Amino acid sequence: MPIYEYRCQECGIFEKMQKISDQPLKNCPTCKGEVERLVSRDIGIAFKGPGFYKTDHGTLKDRARSINKERQKDNEAILDKDVKSYVKQSEETTKKIQEA
Repeated sequence: MPIYEYRCQECGIFEKMQKISDQPLKNCPTCKGEVERLVSRDIGIAFKGPGFYKTDHGTLKDRARSINKERQKDNEAILDKDVKSYVKQSEETTKKIQEA
């Protein structure tokens, strides 16, 4: 439900949570004075946590893909029976994973 701002002649500005279909308030709930509904300019919506933005999924998938490619290089080195190459490649992959 949205939160609406109202200005009371006596009490000042206050907020009221109402349904969109509700009629605007005419009287202040505190002093029963006349009120007017204000139009808010600074509307901020904060989505917290992963998964709310397109970029969240893309970057995670891209990181996973790059790590998998590096691990494939590790596997190729071991299949070639080149232990020295494998150790070097494995260390580089570990560094990249820690940086990500």
